[in-house]
Amino acid sequence: MNEVFSREQLSSIFNQDVKYGVCDICVNSKNAKDGDLFVALEGENTDGHNFIKDALFSGASLAVSQRDIDPADDRIISVDSSYEALLKLAKYNLSRTNAQYIGITGSVGKTTTRDMIYHLLVNSQEQRKAFVSRKNFNGQIGLPICAALMPPETNVGVFEMGMSESGEIKKLLDIVSPDISVITNICETHLEYFNSMFDIAKAKSEIFETTKPQKTAIIPNDLPYTDFLKKKAHQCNVKDVFTFGAENKADARMISYDFIDDVIRVKAEIFGQSITYDLCCNNVSSVMNSLAALLTVHVESGCSLSVLAESMATFPAPVGRGEVFCINSHNIAIVDDSYNACPTSVRSAIISLSKYKNRRKVVVLGDMRELGPDSVRFHENIAPTIDKFGIDKVFACGDLSKCLFDNLLEEKKGCWCANSTELAEKVLESIVDGDCILIKGSNSMKMKYIVDFIKRHYNKAAA
Repeated sequence: MNEVFSREQLSSIFNQDVKYGVCDICVNSKNAKDGDLFVALEGENTDGHNFIKDALFSGASLAVSQRDIDPADDRIISVDSSYEALLKLAKYNLSRTNAQYIGITGSVGKTTTRDMIYHLLVNSQEQRKAFVSRKNFNGQIGLPICAALMPPETNVGVFEMGMSESGEIKKLLDIVSPDISVITNICETHLEYFNSMFDIAKAKSEIFETTKPQKTAIIPNDLPYTDFLKKKAHQCNVKDVFTFGAENKADARMISYDFIDDVIRVKAEIFGQSITYDLCCNNVSSVMNSLAALLTVHVESGCSLSVLAESMATFPAPVGRGEVFCINSHNIAIVDDSYNACPTSVRSAIISLSKYKNRRKVVVLGDMRELGPDSVRFHENIAPTIDKFGIDKVFACGDLSKCLFDNLLEEKKGCWCANSTELAEKVLESIVDGDCILIKGSNSMKMKYIVDFIKRHYNKAAA
């Protein structure tokens, strides 16, 4: 692997004689590998300093420590603060580049939109040297890791910015200051930590508060908070504010979408130009994500919309966000939307499931977390969507999903269990040939276990 920091660079950054260069950065000793720099951070429940030896044993070349672990070990870089050391790495690396930065936040759709933007950048005619943040590294620890690893020759850095409370995004701006900011959506996610959805909108709007005014803001057009977001962007001296949505005034406007075989065919109009493109994602929420991505990359690169629309057709469904697995021997389709869930995304996934005609449609749902004092009502209110879009059976797990399950018509009740491990067996026992099965829930509910359990069973049967 190529070094991301040489020993000379590390020696300069930390003002001490560092013996080795490094190829990657990690903060979890279980993920440490050859050539890594392990940064030992103090957390609420764990302390990375207790695992420095484990990381080094696993192959890490160096460890950053704010404690006196072993003065004789020349693989340990001693610092006053391990977290500040991580920030130093990020700021040093970003100082070596002239890249433009795109920052993406929102209640849902951040990762999909981020990955769509990156896909369009690297597959367009311009073939930009783009970098995208990894996995869900979008907070106070993950963002500086990604910033530290961005290659210096990058033209455009695409970074996801998450938050669970007011003020968090503003702190992230000290690490990466976007030239273009994108807000994907504002909905119920994280209501546990806010008094209202408007408070969430205000927290998300912190992304405009960069020291140097941004070139562009991309925001949803169809929200109750659209005018607020526009006003806030203008107050922060953002040069251009563009919108995406379904209403006529949107700069990027969805005209229609249709399910055709395994794709969603979208007809849209962006800055007055009509385009048609296909999405390989199995969730209608991806339509708005795609509009935001197309608008962003067109504004950033100037690449023609027709070329970008063609590139969008090759964007693969993100892991755990609407991937479809087909068990052809039994004509079974599994829609893996297990990464996360809130009422808005669950309804969207159910609407998407309804496209499957002449099949039994099964929803397997885990609790939607972090919805605050109205959590029970949010779960109960999914029941009308189940009825409206012709779902045949519902399986559920978790205390909150019991509220939904109890609200269903008797003929739609499959089974309720306390957790995903118990529910997996019940779902498997109920499957019949021709089923289409949507599996969704908050990440902490471990709904991916059910996806993998079903796939293992059929793979074993086929072997």
